[in-house]
Amino acid sequence: ELALTVSDGTLVLEGVPIFQLTSSLELFMARLGSIGLPAVIFERGVSVEDIELFVRFLHETKEQGLPIPEIKERLARWGVTHIRVTATEEEKDDFTLAREIYGSALNTVVRALNDVRNGKTPDGAESNRVVREMSGMVSRNRDAMLALTLIKNFDEYTYNHSVNVSVLSLAVAETLGLAEPERIDIGVAGLLHDVGKTQLALDLIRKPGTLTVEEFEEIKKHPEEGFAILGKMTHIHESTRSVVREHHMRFDRTGYPRPEPEYRVNPHSFVIAVADCYDALTTMRSYQRARTPQQALEIMRKLAGKSLDPDLVELLERSLGGYPVGTMVRLSTMEVGVVTGTPDGGKGEPRVAILFDRSGNPLAAPQGVDLKESDPSSGKPRRMILGTVNPLMHPPVSMSGVLQAVSG
Repeated sequence: ELALTVSDGTLVLEGVPIFQLTSSLELFMARLGSIGLPAVIFERGVSVEDIELFVRFLHETKEQGLPIPEIKERLARWGVTHIRVTATEEEKDDFTLAREIYGSALNTVVRALNDVRNGKTPDGAESNRVVREMSGMVSRNRDAMLALTLIKNFDEYTYNHSVNVSVLSLAVAETLGLAEPERIDIGVAGLLHDVGKTQLALDLIRKPGTLTVEEFEEIKKHPEEGFAILGKMTHIHESTRSVVREHHMRFDRTGYPRPEPEYRVNPHSFVIAVADCYDALTTMRSYQRARTPQQALEIMRKLAGKSLDPDLVELLERSLGGYPVGTMVRLSTMEVGVVTGTPDGGKGEPRVAILFDRSGNPLAAPQGVDLKESDPSSGKPRRMILGTVNPLMHPPVSMSGVLQAVSG
Protein backbone atom coordinates (compact mmCIF):
# COMPACT_ATOMS: atom_id res chain seq x y z
CA GLU A 1 0.00 0.00 0.00
CA LEU A 2 0.98 3.62 -0.58
CA ALA A 3 -0.48 6.39 1.59
CA LEU A 4 -0.90 9.93 0.28
CA THR A 5 -2.13 12.55 2.73
CA VAL A 6 -2.62 16.29 2.92
CA SER A 7 -1.45 17.80 6.21
CA ASP A 8 -1.40 21.55 6.91
CA GLY A 9 -1.36 22.32 3.20
CA THR A 10 1.52 19.90 2.53
CA LEU A 11 1.35 16.78 0.38
CA VAL A 12 2.79 13.85 2.35
CA LEU A 13 3.81 10.56 0.72
CA GLU A 14 4.32 7.68 3.18
CA GLY A 15 5.05 10.15 5.98
CA VAL A 16 7.53 12.18 3.89
CA PRO A 17 6.45 15.75 3.00
CA ILE A 18 6.80 16.86 -0.63
CA PHE A 19 7.51 20.58 -0.79
CA GLN A 20 8.44 21.03 -4.45
CA LEU A 21 5.31 20.17 -6.43
CA THR A 22 4.67 20.23 -10.15
CA SER A 23 1.63 22.20 -11.29
CA SER A 24 -0.23 18.89 -11.78
CA LEU A 25 0.50 17.78 -8.20
CA GLU A 26 -0.52 21.19 -6.86
CA LEU A 27 -3.85 20.87 -8.68
CA PHE A 28 -4.22 17.29 -7.41
CA MET A 29 -3.62 18.40 -3.80
CA ALA A 30 -6.04 21.30 -4.19
CA ARG A 31 -8.78 18.98 -5.45
CA LEU A 32 -8.20 16.55 -2.56
CA GLY A 33 -8.57 19.39 -0.09
CA SER A 34 -11.58 20.89 -1.83
CA ILE A 35 -13.55 17.64 -1.92
CA GLY A 36 -12.57 16.81 1.67
CA LEU A 37 -10.07 13.99 1.25
CA PRO A 38 -7.16 14.21 3.73
CA ALA A 39 -5.86 10.71 2.98
CA VAL A 40 -5.83 8.34 -0.01
CA ILE A 41 -4.49 4.77 0.07
CA PHE A 42 -3.30 3.16 -3.18
CA GLU A 43 -3.69 -0.56 -2.55
CA ARG A 44 -1.60 -3.40 -3.95
CA GLY A 45 -2.87 -4.21 -7.45
CA VAL A 46 -3.93 -0.66 -8.31
CA SER A 47 -4.04 -0.22 -12.09
CA VAL A 48 -3.41 2.70 -14.40
CA GLU A 49 -7.13 2.62 -15.17
CA ASP A 50 -7.93 2.99 -11.44
CA ILE A 51 -5.67 6.03 -11.20
CA GLU A 52 -7.08 7.58 -14.37
CA LEU A 53 -10.64 7.09 -13.10
CA PHE A 54 -9.72 8.57 -9.71
CA VAL A 55 -8.16 11.66 -11.31
CA ARG A 56 -11.24 12.09 -13.51
CA PHE A 57 -13.43 11.77 -10.42
CA LEU A 58 -11.47 14.55 -8.69
CA HIS A 59 -11.66 16.76 -11.77
CA GLU A 60 -15.38 16.30 -12.40
CA THR A 61 -16.61 16.42 -8.79
CA LYS A 62 -17.58 20.02 -8.09
CA GLU A 63 -19.01 19.68 -4.57
CA GLN A 64 -16.83 20.60 -1.60
CA GLY A 65 -16.42 18.89 1.78
CA LEU A 66 -18.23 15.68 0.90
CA PRO A 67 -18.69 13.10 3.68
CA ILE A 68 -16.29 10.16 3.40
CA PRO A 69 -19.10 7.57 3.01
CA GLU A 70 -20.50 9.60 0.09
CA ILE A 71 -17.07 9.73 -1.59
CA LYS A 72 -16.62 5.98 -1.13
CA GLU A 73 -20.03 5.31 -2.69
CA ARG A 74 -19.29 7.54 -5.68
CA LEU A 75 -15.89 5.94 -6.27
CA ALA A 76 -17.53 2.53 -6.27
CA ARG A 77 -20.02 3.74 -8.89
CA TRP A 78 -17.11 5.03 -10.97
CA GLY A 79 -15.55 1.58 -10.82
CA VAL A 80 -12.46 2.56 -8.80
CA THR A 81 -11.48 -0.66 -7.01
CA HIS A 82 -7.94 -0.38 -5.59
CA ILE A 83 -7.91 3.16 -4.24
CA ARG A 84 -9.20 3.63 -0.70
CA VAL A 85 -10.11 6.93 0.92
CA THR A 86 -9.91 7.42 4.66
CA ALA A 87 -11.40 9.75 7.20
CA THR A 88 -9.87 12.74 8.93
CA GLU A 89 -6.44 13.03 10.47
CA GLU A 90 -8.01 12.90 13.93
CA GLU A 91 -9.14 9.34 13.30
CA LYS A 92 -5.59 8.10 12.81
CA ASP A 93 -4.06 6.47 15.85
CA ASP A 94 -1.58 8.52 17.83
CA PHE A 95 1.40 6.38 16.88
CA THR A 96 0.78 6.80 13.14
CA LEU A 97 0.48 10.55 13.62
CA ALA A 98 3.61 10.65 15.79
CA ARG A 99 5.61 8.79 13.13
CA GLU A 100 4.42 11.19 10.43
CA ILE A 101 5.28 14.22 12.56
CA TYR A 102 8.71 12.80 13.45
CA GLY A 103 9.38 12.07 9.77
CA SER A 104 8.35 15.59 8.82
CA ALA A 105 10.69 17.04 11.46
CA LEU A 106 13.53 14.85 10.23
CA ASN A 107 13.06 16.07 6.67
CA THR A 108 12.95 19.66 7.89
CA VAL A 109 16.33 19.24 9.62
CA VAL A 110 17.87 17.52 6.59
CA ARG A 111 16.73 20.31 4.26
CA ALA A 112 17.78 23.10 6.63
CA LEU A 113 21.27 21.72 7.24
CA ASN A 114 21.81 20.89 3.57
CA ASP A 115 20.68 24.39 2.59
CA VAL A 116 23.24 25.91 4.96
CA ARG A 117 25.99 23.63 3.63
CA ASN A 118 25.12 24.77 0.11
CA GLY A 119 25.28 28.44 1.01
CA LYS A 120 21.53 28.97 1.20
CA THR A 121 19.54 30.40 4.10
CA PRO A 122 16.64 28.20 5.23
CA ASP A 123 13.30 29.71 6.20
CA GLY A 124 12.61 29.35 9.91
CA ALA A 125 8.86 29.13 9.29
CA GLU A 126 9.15 25.46 8.39
CA SER A 127 10.98 24.69 11.64
CA ASN A 128 8.33 26.57 13.62
CA ARG A 129 5.55 24.66 11.87
CA VAL A 130 6.96 21.21 12.52
CA VAL A 131 7.88 22.02 16.14
CA ARG A 132 4.32 23.22 16.71
CA GLU A 133 3.13 19.81 15.47
CA MET A 134 5.59 17.99 17.74
CA SER A 135 4.56 20.11 20.71
CA GLY A 136 0.92 19.26 20.09
CA MET A 137 1.74 15.56 19.88
CA VAL A 138 3.79 15.68 23.10
CA SER A 139 0.76 17.21 24.84
CA ARG A 140 -1.62 14.68 23.29
CA ASN A 141 0.44 11.50 23.73
CA ARG A 142 3.89 12.05 25.19
CA ASP A 143 4.73 8.33 25.21
CA ALA A 144 4.11 7.99 21.47
CA MET A 145 6.44 10.89 20.70
CA LEU A 146 9.13 9.89 23.21
CA ALA A 147 9.17 6.35 21.81
CA LEU A 148 10.38 7.76 18.50
CA THR A 149 13.42 9.35 20.18
CA LEU A 150 14.70 5.78 20.42
CA ILE A 151 15.30 5.96 16.67
CA LYS A 152 19.06 6.08 16.28
CA ASN A 153 20.81 6.31 12.91
CA PHE A 154 24.55 5.74 13.26
CA ASP A 155 25.39 7.26 9.86
CA GLU A 156 23.03 10.25 10.11
CA TYR A 157 23.45 10.96 13.82
CA THR A 158 23.12 14.75 13.57
CA TYR A 159 19.68 14.64 11.94
CA ASN A 160 18.00 12.17 14.32
CA HIS A 161 19.80 13.71 17.29
CA SER A 162 18.43 17.15 16.39
CA VAL A 163 14.83 15.90 16.27
CA ASN A 164 15.28 13.86 19.45
CA VAL A 165 16.67 16.84 21.36
CA SER A 166 13.71 18.90 20.21
CA VAL A 167 11.19 16.26 21.37
CA LEU A 168 12.91 15.76 24.73
CA SER A 169 13.13 19.52 25.25
CA LEU A 170 9.43 19.88 24.49
CA ALA A 171 8.63 17.19 27.06
CA VAL A 172 10.65 19.02 29.72
CA ALA A 173 9.12 22.37 28.73
CA GLU A 174 5.63 20.93 29.12
CA THR A 175 6.52 19.45 32.53
CA LEU A 176 7.76 22.93 33.50
CA GLY A 177 4.33 24.27 32.59
CA LEU A 178 5.68 26.80 30.08
CA ALA A 179 3.29 28.63 27.75
CA GLU A 180 3.11 27.47 24.14
CA PRO A 181 5.22 30.32 22.65
CA GLU A 182 8.05 29.46 25.03
CA ARG A 183 7.71 25.74 24.27
CA ILE A 184 7.90 26.43 20.54
CA ASP A 185 11.03 28.58 20.96
CA ILE A 186 12.69 25.82 22.99
CA GLY A 187 11.66 23.17 20.46
CA VAL A 188 13.04 25.17 17.52
CA ALA A 189 16.29 25.74 19.42
CA GLY A 190 16.52 22.00 20.02
CA LEU A 191 15.86 21.26 16.36
CA LEU A 192 18.56 23.68 15.17
CA HIS A 193 21.00 23.55 18.10
CA ASP A 194 23.73 21.90 16.03
CA VAL A 195 23.21 23.85 12.79
CA GLY A 196 26.63 25.46 13.36
CA LYS A 197 28.30 22.08 12.77
CA THR A 198 27.52 22.52 9.08
CA GLN A 199 30.51 24.87 9.01
CA LEU A 200 32.88 22.15 10.24
CA ALA A 201 34.60 19.46 8.20
CA LEU A 202 32.56 16.24 8.05
CA ASP A 203 35.58 14.08 8.87
CA LEU A 204 36.04 16.11 12.07
CA ILE A 205 32.39 15.68 13.12
CA ARG A 206 32.46 11.96 12.39
CA LYS A 207 35.93 11.28 13.74
CA PRO A 208 36.08 8.12 15.88
CA GLY A 209 38.11 8.32 19.05
CA THR A 210 39.46 11.24 21.04
CA LEU A 211 39.79 14.68 19.47
CA THR A 212 43.07 16.54 19.60
CA VAL A 213 43.19 19.87 21.43
CA GLU A 214 43.16 21.67 18.08
CA GLU A 215 40.20 19.64 16.82
CA PHE A 216 38.19 20.30 19.96
CA GLU A 217 38.85 24.03 19.57
CA GLU A 218 37.24 23.75 16.12
CA ILE A 219 34.23 21.87 17.54
CA LYS A 220 33.79 24.59 20.17
CA LYS A 221 33.06 27.10 17.41
CA HIS A 222 29.73 25.54 16.42
CA PRO A 223 27.48 27.38 18.92
CA GLU A 224 28.71 30.78 17.67
CA GLU A 225 28.40 29.58 14.06
CA GLY A 226 24.85 28.48 14.76
CA PHE A 227 24.06 31.84 16.36
CA ALA A 228 25.27 33.59 13.21
CA ILE A 229 23.32 31.29 10.87
CA LEU A 230 20.06 31.76 12.79
CA GLY A 231 20.62 35.52 12.60
CA LYS A 232 20.17 35.31 8.82
CA MET A 233 17.03 33.16 8.99
CA THR A 234 13.52 34.57 8.98
CA HIS A 235 10.90 33.63 11.62
CA ILE A 236 13.55 32.91 14.26
CA HIS A 237 13.23 34.69 17.61
CA GLU A 238 16.24 36.27 19.27
CA SER A 239 15.72 34.05 22.32
CA THR A 240 16.05 30.97 20.10
CA ARG A 241 19.34 32.32 18.74
CA SER A 242 20.69 32.89 22.24
CA VAL A 243 19.79 29.33 23.30
CA VAL A 244 21.64 27.88 20.31
CA ARG A 245 24.69 29.97 21.25
CA GLU A 246 24.53 29.03 24.94
CA HIS A 247 23.62 25.33 24.99
CA HIS A 248 27.23 24.29 25.82
CA MET A 249 27.94 27.01 28.40
CA ARG A 250 27.20 24.55 31.26
CA PHE A 251 25.27 25.24 34.43
CA ASP A 252 28.48 26.12 36.31
CA ARG A 253 29.47 28.49 33.45
CA THR A 254 32.67 26.59 32.65
CA GLY A 255 31.61 25.56 29.14
CA TYR A 256 31.88 27.28 25.77
CA PRO A 257 31.73 29.98 24.70
CA ARG A 258 32.81 31.05 28.19
CA PRO A 259 30.31 33.65 29.50
CA GLU A 260 31.50 36.90 31.06
CA PRO A 261 30.77 37.23 34.82
CA GLU A 262 27.86 39.63 34.23
CA TYR A 263 26.39 37.63 31.33
CA ARG A 264 22.91 36.19 32.01
CA VAL A 265 22.41 32.79 30.40
CA ASN A 266 18.91 32.12 29.06
CA PRO A 267 17.42 29.40 31.34
CA HIS A 268 16.03 27.64 28.27
CA SER A 269 19.62 26.86 27.25
CA PHE A 270 19.86 24.48 30.19
CA VAL A 271 16.75 22.64 28.93
CA ILE A 272 18.50 21.97 25.61
CA ALA A 273 21.62 20.91 27.51
CA VAL A 274 19.87 18.14 29.47
CA ALA A 275 18.03 16.88 26.38
CA ASP A 276 21.27 16.97 24.37
CA CYS A 277 23.14 15.05 27.06
CA TYR A 278 20.45 12.38 27.48
CA ASP A 279 20.11 11.64 23.77
CA ALA A 280 23.89 11.59 23.29
CA LEU A 281 24.37 9.14 26.17
CA THR A 282 21.67 6.77 24.90
CA THR A 283 23.09 6.71 21.36
CA MET A 284 25.85 4.41 20.13
CA ARG A 285 28.73 6.29 18.55
CA SER A 286 32.02 5.10 17.12
CA TYR A 287 33.70 6.09 20.40
CA GLN A 288 31.04 5.02 22.93
CA ARG A 289 28.45 2.36 23.61
CA ALA A 290 24.82 3.35 24.04
CA ARG A 291 23.73 3.60 27.66
CA THR A 292 20.32 2.41 28.82
CA PRO A 293 17.93 5.16 29.98
CA GLN A 294 18.69 4.31 33.63
CA GLN A 295 22.44 4.42 33.04
CA ALA A 296 22.15 7.75 31.24
CA LEU A 297 20.07 9.28 34.02
CA GLU A 298 22.52 8.00 36.65
CA ILE A 299 25.40 9.70 34.82
CA MET A 300 23.37 12.89 34.51
CA ARG A 301 22.63 12.94 38.24
CA LYS A 302 26.39 13.02 38.82
CA LEU A 303 26.68 15.94 36.38
CA ALA A 304 23.85 17.84 38.09
CA GLY A 305 25.08 21.10 39.59
CA LYS A 306 28.16 20.99 37.37
CA SER A 307 27.47 20.89 33.65
CA LEU A 308 23.71 20.37 34.07
CA ASP A 309 20.97 22.21 35.94
CA PRO A 310 20.00 19.85 38.81
CA ASP A 311 16.34 20.89 38.76
CA LEU A 312 16.10 20.17 35.04
CA VAL A 313 17.77 16.77 35.39
CA GLU A 314 15.06 15.94 37.91
CA LEU A 315 12.39 17.32 35.58
CA LEU A 316 13.70 15.28 32.66
CA GLU A 317 13.56 12.17 34.81
CA ARG A 318 10.01 13.05 35.80
CA SER A 319 9.12 13.62 32.14
CA LEU A 320 10.51 10.23 31.18
CA GLY A 321 9.22 8.36 34.23
CA GLY A 322 11.14 6.04 36.57
CA TYR A 323 11.28 3.51 33.76
CA PRO A 324 11.39 5.55 30.54
CA VAL A 325 9.54 4.33 27.46
CA GLY A 326 11.72 1.77 25.70
CA THR A 327 13.32 0.38 28.87
CA MET A 328 13.55 -3.42 28.80
CA VAL A 329 12.54 -4.97 32.12
CA ARG A 330 12.39 -8.40 33.73
CA LEU A 331 9.18 -9.19 35.59
CA SER A 332 8.66 -11.34 38.67
CA THR A 333 7.20 -13.99 36.35
CA MET A 334 10.64 -14.06 34.63
CA GLU A 335 9.03 -12.71 31.47
CA VAL A 336 10.87 -9.90 29.68
CA GLY A 337 9.02 -6.87 28.42
CA VAL A 338 9.46 -3.28 27.40
CA VAL A 339 7.99 -0.19 29.00
CA THR A 340 5.37 1.31 26.69
CA GLY A 341 4.05 4.11 28.85
CA THR A 342 4.62 6.12 31.97
CA PRO A 343 2.00 6.27 34.74
CA ASP A 344 -0.39 9.20 34.69
CA GLY A 345 0.91 11.97 36.91
CA GLY A 346 4.25 10.19 37.24
CA LYS A 347 2.99 7.97 40.08
CA GLY A 348 2.17 4.27 40.00
CA GLU A 349 3.33 1.48 37.75
CA PRO A 350 4.42 1.96 34.14
CA ARG A 351 2.67 0.21 31.27
CA VAL A 352 4.57 -2.83 29.97
CA ALA A 353 4.34 -5.07 26.91
CA ILE A 354 5.71 -8.60 27.28
CA LEU A 355 8.00 -9.60 24.41
CA PHE A 356 9.61 -12.83 25.70
CA ASP A 357 8.11 -15.59 27.84
CA ARG A 358 9.75 -16.96 31.00
CA SER A 359 11.84 -19.36 28.86
CA GLY A 360 13.17 -16.53 26.71
CA ASN A 361 11.07 -17.39 23.66
CA PRO A 362 9.71 -14.42 21.71
CA LEU A 363 5.94 -14.00 21.70
CA ALA A 364 4.11 -13.96 18.38
CA ALA A 365 2.90 -10.45 19.24
CA PRO A 366 3.59 -8.04 22.10
CA GLN A 367 1.22 -8.60 25.04
CA GLY A 368 0.25 -5.53 27.03
CA VAL A 369 -0.10 -6.25 30.76
CA ASP A 370 -1.42 -4.28 33.71
CA LEU A 371 1.05 -4.31 36.60
CA LYS A 372 -1.75 -3.25 38.94
CA GLU A 373 -3.55 -6.57 38.31
CA SER A 374 -3.66 -8.76 41.43
CA ASP A 375 -3.37 -12.52 41.83
CA PRO A 376 -6.82 -13.57 43.18
CA SER A 377 -5.31 -16.30 45.37
CA SER A 378 -2.84 -14.07 47.20
CA GLY A 379 -4.11 -10.56 46.63
CA LYS A 380 -0.57 -9.55 45.66
CA PRO A 381 0.40 -8.09 42.26
CA ARG A 382 0.49 -10.76 39.56
CA ARG A 383 3.59 -9.17 38.05
CA MET A 384 6.21 -6.79 39.40
CA ILE A 385 9.31 -5.29 37.82
CA LEU A 386 12.45 -6.97 39.18
CA GLY A 387 14.87 -4.77 37.30
CA THR A 388 16.11 -3.65 33.92
CA VAL A 389 17.51 -5.91 31.20
CA ASN A 390 20.41 -5.19 28.88
CA PRO A 391 18.71 -4.74 25.48
CA LEU A 392 21.77 -6.21 23.74
CA MET A 393 20.80 -9.59 25.22
CA HIS A 394 17.72 -9.67 22.98
CA PRO A 395 16.89 -8.93 19.33
CA PRO A 396 16.31 -5.24 18.48
CA VAL A 397 12.84 -3.93 19.29
CA SER A 398 10.80 -1.55 17.11
CA MET A 399 9.21 0.59 19.79
CA SER A 400 6.76 2.30 17.44
CA GLY A 401 5.65 -1.16 16.27
CA VAL A 402 5.22 -2.40 19.85
CA LEU A 403 3.27 0.70 20.83
CA GLN A 404 0.96 0.39 17.86
CA ALA A 405 0.41 -3.32 18.56
CA VAL A 406 -0.71 -2.72 22.15
CA SER A 407 -2.50 0.60 21.65
CA GLY A 408 -5.85 -1.04 21.03
